Amino acid sequence: MKEVRGIIMIIGAAVLWGVSATGAKALLNRSLDPVLVVQSRVTFSVMLLLLYFLIFRRNVLRVRWTELWKFALLGCIGVASTNFTYYYTIRESTVATAILIQYTAPLFVMLYAVWSKEERLTGIKVGAALLSLAGCFLAVGAYDRSALTISSIGAVTGIASIIGFAFLTIFTRTVLRTHGVWTMTVYSILFASLFWLLVNPPWKVVDAGLDVETWGALFLLAVFSLLIPHSLFFGALRWIVPSRAIITSTLEPVVAIVTAAFFLGEVLQPLQAAGALLVIIAIFLLHVQPEEHLAS
Repeated sequence: MKEVRGIIMIIGAAVLWGVSATGAKALLNRSLDPVLVVQSRVTFSVMLLLLYFLIFRRNVLRVRWTELWKFALLGCIGVASTNFTYYYTIRESTVATAILIQYTAPLFVMLYAVWSKEERLTGIKVGAALLSLAGCFLAVGAYDRSALTISSIGAVTGIASIIGFAFLTIFTRTVLRTHGVWTMTVYSILFASLFWLLVNPPWKVVDAGLDVETWGALFLLAVFSLLIPHSLFFGALRWIVPSRAIITSTLEPVVAIVTAAFFLGEVLQPLQAAGALLVIIAIFLLHVQPEEHLAS
């Protein structure tokens, strides 16, 4: 039952990530700095979390100083760095290229989980991972060769985004063995926010001169693209293994292209629809077979 709950939570996170990607694209169409968009997500999210837990559940914030390095790694590499390298890859290539590169991460997560003996390698897992990758390839329109262009630095940041996404999925499970979900969520997002403050200091944010409406949109984006889905994703990893979590999350680009078609008027090509169907089939096949082994 817990595994089913975890799957539903991952799907919920992927849906919110996909829908919010369309919202982020709408904001970026206003010529907003991608760094500011990403930074506002973690900053607003951690402000809300700290406000709530300082008032109602201070015990969640109690951790040993010697444990902070875990949250720093998770926040800086898993959250902030992954977002940074992903957006930078988009800038140096195309959205299709960046998504396709990042969603090879499930294969690496699966190989690591097998190597670390947390999971067993099965034909269904391998098939689901490859099928979801093929589905993503079609869903983002990567069959159009003009959509697959990238610079040398973009290739480097693309590889870094794979590492960051895989690290986020794997290391979250490690931290959850000794800390609660909310403690991990608060501190990982806090360190991600501190990372962005170094990259883009407050005076630069003020110089952007955004109006109230834009700040309101960024606030909503923070809640629905990071605060809620990351909490769902982190929480689900208590009950399902990394490979299942990250393969299921490939539903994100499918949701993104469908919502972009509905709300931004982007044309959904037949091959993209076929790719979306492949991803859904891959996720279904992955969860038909019960998990064979979990590390003790």
